[in-house]
Amino acid sequence: MKEIGRERLREIQVEILDEVKSFCERNGIKCWLNGGTLLGAVRHRGYIPWDDDIDLGMLRPDYDKFMLMFNEGNGRYKFTSYENDPESFTHYGKVFDRSTILYEPDEKGDKLSVNIDIFVMDNAPLDEAEQKRMFRKRKIFFVCNLGRKLPIFLKPTRGGFLRSLAVYAFRAMLRIFPRHYFVKGLVNNARSYADKDTGLVGDFTGIRDAVIEREKLEEMTQLEFEGKKYNAPACYDEWLRKLYGDYMELPPEEKRVSTHFYKAYELD
Repeated sequence: MKEIGRERLREIQVEILDEVKSFCERNGIKCWLNGGTLLGAVRHRGYIPWDDDIDLGMLRPDYDKFMLMFNEGNGRYKFTSYENDPESFTHYGKVFDRSTILYEPDEKGDKLSVNIDIFVMDNAPLDEAEQKRMFRKRKIFFVCNLGRKLPIFLKPTRGGFLRSLAVYAFRAMLRIFPRHYFVKGLVNNARSYADKDTGLVGDFTGIRDAVIEREKLEEMTQLEFEGKKYNAPACYDEWLRKLYGDYMELPPEEKRVSTHFYKAYELD
């Protein structure tokens, strides 16, 4: 096996992105650059310099269609989420390149493959208080799902001895719940308004509290990302402001670091 550095990791992720883009165009599925990838396209015309992942977005009908069709006859690439793989802890979608191995954060953690993320926009309630309730539930389920998944005695990245003890106790307590209890709750929460057409959609599988009119995410434009053109919402300025506020302002230098830790290899 050959170890994958950061630049090669990005190259493989863009290859996955191109595969997804091609598949979606052939099958009438709409997807777009989302989250930090959309921000990178607007602000840097590519990756945010200290970032190393790719995020896409889809409306729920397109996401469900993609989930049903993508893996048919596809040997190298595979789409996975809890909704099509009950063994997965992932409440959003991931497309893996199975010619690679990726350990997160290292060989003692999860064994995956190099991948990109697909987030789904679900129907959102009109009532703002109900929107906030759904976002609070998402956060609780997310934190608990992460705690349930991680090894009990994996040392936290910050804090002293007492904080570590509290984290270990919290993870141990979560073991009383079934293995996928929290990821199932997170997915069900996102689908709460699946049969109610309110005209609004929300990012209930991401980490941002963002709601927007669905029709605004149906109109696409093209933006440059790493020298190529990809779909982006025509309302990208409004959407990015909902996600990040003043997104053109760079964060302080001490925060310009990757939040992802991994070791990755290409298979022979």
